[in-house]
Amino acid sequence: MPGGRLREWARRNLTESRIAVVLVVAGAPVTLAGALLYVLPGPGFPVLVIGLAALITGLVMLGSRAGHS
Repeated sequence: MPGGRLREWARRNLTESRIAVVLVVAGAPVTLAGALLYVLPGPGFPVLVIGLAALITGLVMLGSRAGHS
């Protein structure tokens, strides 16, 4: 079956806590870039919203995992 190895790799390695860390690590600089673009020429508000959404989602996911330990 094509994609079976990829699916198995993802099942083993893509845990909820790893996804949350990636969201926080990616969301922080995107939020900062959105804040800078808000005052500089560029699409600041949409970038800021996307960055905040990723950052908050990652933090909530990490916070919910901390309660399960």
